[in-house]
Amino acid sequence: MPVLARNHRQISASRGVSGQRTTYMIEGVKGLVILVGKTGKRVWYVRYQVVAADGSRVFRRYRIGDADTISLIDATEVARKVIGQVELEKRDPFAEVKGKSRPTGKIVTFDDLFQAWYRRHAEPHLVKAPAERLKYNNHLKPSFGSRAIKDIKRVDVGELRDRLVTSSGPVSSNNIVTLFNRIMNWAVDEGLIEFNPAHRLRKVGDERPRERVLSESEILAFWQALDRMEHSDGAHIKRGETGRVLSPATRCALRLILLTGQRRQEVSAIAKSELDLDSKAPVWTLPSRRAKNRLLHRIPLTPMAVAEIRKALAAANPKSSYLFPTPDADKDAPILPFALTTAMGRLSVEIGIPRAGPHDLRRTVGTELARLGLPTHVRALVLNHSPESRGVTDVVYNRYAYDNEKRDALEKWEARLRQLVGLASPSP
Repeated sequence: MPVLARNHRQISASRGVSGQRTTYMIEGVKGLVILVGKTGKRVWYVRYQVVAADGSRVFRRYRIGDADTISLIDATEVARKVIGQVELEKRDPFAEVKGKSRPTGKIVTFDDLFQAWYRRHAEPHLVKAPAERLKYNNHLKPSFGSRAIKDIKRVDVGELRDRLVTSSGPVSSNNIVTLFNRIMNWAVDEGLIEFNPAHRLRKVGDERPRERVLSESEILAFWQALDRMEHSDGAHIKRGETGRVLSPATRCALRLILLTGQRRQEVSAIAKSELDLDSKAPVWTLPSRRAKNRLLHRIPLTPMAVAEIRKALAAANPKSSYLFPTPDADKDAPILPFALTTAMGRLSVEIGIPRAGPHDLRRTVGTELARLGLPTHVRALVLNHSPESRGVTDVVYNRYAYDNEKRDALEKWEARLRQLVGLASPSP
C-alpha cells in the first residue's frame, strides 16, 4: 500500500494511482488511511484487524469521514482512539457502529423515532447531541413519547408550544419546536414517515437578545465564592456565604470559561489529549468536530488557565480521557454542559446577583476585551466566531498565524481579571 507523509499539502494534492481508486497509508499514524476516489474525493478510514470466531484474522475499515471537512489532526486523533479500543479494550468499533446504524425493530411510537434519529443521526453528527437528548427527555417524551407517530397532530404540537411559553419561556418553547421539526424532517428524508405535522408551525413569543454581562462587583463576588468553596473543602461556611460547595471539576470549568471565553460545551468536554501544558507557549487545541463553526481552534493558555487545568487534572479520574469526567466511574465521558448552567444559576442566587449562566461569562470576556481596546478581528479570533469575513486561506490553512495576537489578548484580560479579584500580579 502506498504511503503519504503526514503533511496537509501532500494529502490535499494526492490523486489515485493511474486514475484508479487508491488507498494510502499515512506515515507515522498507525491504522490511518485515506481512500482517494477516481474523482479525487478523499475519505479517512482506520484500518485494523480483529480475530474472527473461527480464529482467522479479519481486516476492518472504520470510516472517519470526508477529508474536505475533517482535518488531518482530527483524523489522527480518531485513529489513535480507535486503535486503542481495538488493542487495549479488545473492541471492534466497525461492528459497533454498524450495529447502531441498523434499524432495530419497527418504528411505531415517537420514542422509537427519537431513538432511531439519535442513534443514526444526532450521536454521530451533532456536537450538541447530549443536550438534545436532555430536551427530549424533559419536554417531548412526556408529551409524545408513548404515542403512535401517526396520531400526533399539528394541534398537539401547537398546544405543547403554548404551554412551554408560559411555563419555561419563549426560548425553551422555540427550541422544543425546532427539535420536534428536526426529528420529523429527518424521518421524512429517510422515508420513515410521509410528512411532518408541524411543518412551518409558527413559533410564538419574542426571544429577547441575550445581553447579560457581569459587572466588576459581580465578577469579584463570583470569584470569591469559588475561592471560599475551594478552601472550605466541605467544612461549615459562615452565615451569608455560599451554602453549596461545587465539585472541583465544576469550579475549574467555570473559572476556565471566564479565563478563556470559550463555550460551555467546548470547555466541559475538554479531552486531555487536546492540552499541551509543557511547552513554552501552553495551548489548548479544540478539534474542528467539537467547535461550533467546525473549524480547528487554538486557545493560548495563560498562567491562571494552566493553573486551573492542573488542579482539574489532579482531581480527575486518571483513567478518564477527559479533563472534567462524569461522576459515573463506569463511563469514560465528560460532564454535561447543563451541569455548568445549573451550577452557575444556583451560585448566582446564593451570592445575591441576578441569575447568570456560562454564556454570560463568555459574553463578559468579549466585553472586557473590547474595553481593553482589542480590535474586533482579534476578539473574534479569541472567541472563535464564524469567520464570514475571512478568506479560504485564513480559514483552512492559517491555523497558527494568530496565536500571538490571541495570547496577547488573553494575557491582557488575565491581568485585568487579577486586578478585579484582588490577586497579585505574577513575578516576572
